[in-house]
Amino acid sequence: MNEPTQPSAFSESLLLFDSAHLTALGLSLLAIVCVPLIGRCLSVTNRRRAVWALIVFAVAQEVVDYANRASFRELNLIQDLPLHLCNYGLVIAAIGLITRNRFCFEFAYFTAATAVMQALLTPNLDDLKNLTEYVVYFIHHALIIQFALWNVVVDGMLTSRGAVVRTLLLIVAIMLPVGIVNWLTDANYMYLCARPAVDNPLVIGGWPWYIVNVMVIGWALMLVAALPMRWLRRRSAR
Repeated sequence: MNEPTQPSAFSESLLLFDSAHLTALGLSLLAIVCVPLIGRCLSVTNRRRAVWALIVFAVAQEVVDYANRASFRELNLIQDLPLHLCNYGLVIAAIGLITRNRFCFEFAYFTAATAVMQALLTPNLDDLKNLTEYVVYFIHHALIIQFALWNVVVDGMLTSRGAVVRTLLLIVAIMLPVGIVNWLTDANYMYLCARPAVDNPLVIGGWPWYIVNVMVIGWALMLVAALPMRWLRRRSAR
């Protein structure tokens, strides 16, 4: 597999939980919580307008992301295909936001509570080449959580029984074609070929054991994330 790109001067200045990281986390959390709460106070018509405004914003930040990448290097198949789990998460979360599809909502909710949250807490700082990429990274991941939370707070949606299993099965199903793309392009999408360069105690072991460990730990975290959904279902039933 190709060697990872060298960190930039900007990325070398970054540290986990430094002032920039804490600020990004704080602003992300503020948007994640406040936007659905504001949406809850809107009329039905204005809620739909807000949903489409969020979708337009999500598309715009993707355009900015790719334009920014193209400004300092050539786009390529190894780094720039939208084949990481969080890329799928944003698309599926957006579909769930628009359609209120339960399967899309459940996938977004459980990936948001596990992989996306870990990405916010322990990003691969070497991949963030400038301030624009840094900002867009946090916006992208925060939007996935925000969309899933909108479905809960505004639309009143709850996960159903078996949602954790369905989410895990879809992730495994996605791995196969992504693995083929990795083989054809010498890439590392979904980190199936090499461990991500992150300082995360949950990423344990060498290849392929870190993949197994991440899946098991992800399953456990999804079960924890299912607890408030179970409580809300029981409360609703009463």
